[in-house]
Amino acid sequence: MITNASTWLSTLALVAATLTSGMPAIAAYPERAITVIVPYQAGGSTDTVARRFADLAGKRLGQQIIIENKGGAGATLGAREMARAKPDGYTLAIIPSPVFRLPHVQDAGYDPNRDLTYISMISGYTLGVAVPEAAPYESWEALLEAARAKPGAISYGTASVGSASNVMMEQIARHYGIEWEHIPYKGENDVLQNVMGGLLEVYAGSSTVRPFVEDGRMRMLVTWGETRSRIFPDTPTLHELEPDIEPMYAPFGIAGPRGLPPEITSGLDEVFREIIESDEFQQILVQFGQEPVYMNSEDYTEYARAQYALEADIVKQLGLASH
Repeated sequence: MITNASTWLSTLALVAATLTSGMPAIAAYPERAITVIVPYQAGGSTDTVARRFADLAGKRLGQQIIIENKGGAGATLGAREMARAKPDGYTLAIIPSPVFRLPHVQDAGYDPNRDLTYISMISGYTLGVAVPEAAPYESWEALLEAARAKPGAISYGTASVGSASNVMMEQIARHYGIEWEHIPYKGENDVLQNVMGGLLEVYAGSSTVRPFVEDGRMRMLVTWGETRSRIFPDTPTLHELEPDIEPMYAPFGIAGPRGLPPEITSGLDEVFREIIESDEFQQILVQFGQEPVYMNSEDYTEYARAQYALEADIVKQLGLASH
């Protein structure tokens, strides 16, 4: 195991490893810009953190890291790209939790266990529910009461079908015996625009909502972590209000295509780990209401396999499968 990122970079530049796929030997990496696909619209919390992370990683790697936004398809377009990208380390993707769920719902165009090389787990979202300041729901309990009184009349928006927020809201509905309507969008910014425009009553998503809460335009009703969020300390967690409901854990990481050379995988993982543990990136996570959830390539791969199996049970329980 190489224990220093700079050592890895200089060592890898001298390595000539023949890939099992028959590709030419590696002379140096990286020799040019790296593209990282973010499967959400620009401006959301995942995109913003990914861009900050890419800036830091690019400086350490000595090459620019370009963020390419591909929203839609349930936040799985990055994984789809990995299924057909060259395993040369120049095309990577952010992998959010829907990547492990959607293949159980429909033909997703990739297999999480076959088509991805998991490099590093990076961070986890602060998730929860917020409403406009003018909404009549002063608390989470008030929203639940309204949903009970008017089955199906309340609509909530999330960044995509099958997102962690969509799944959690449906689990909540089943737990409390209520009904509400899910309105999926292509990104959290679209959800927030519709909430603020009076077209949608409830936002279910990540800490992208933070600026609206801080300036008083929206009210955070509940978060879904095990403990209270550092950026919403006065907002109760669903777990403390209803201990029978498990906290929602929605981390994301970076992966490459199947067959990514071990030298590139381990080297990138080492660079990414150093960034994740740095004070600078820790401050970025606090700013955007996220928590560090680092896993190395081996642990991330094991997590991915376990999560993929778990999502099959969730999809079955909620009746989300369309095939």
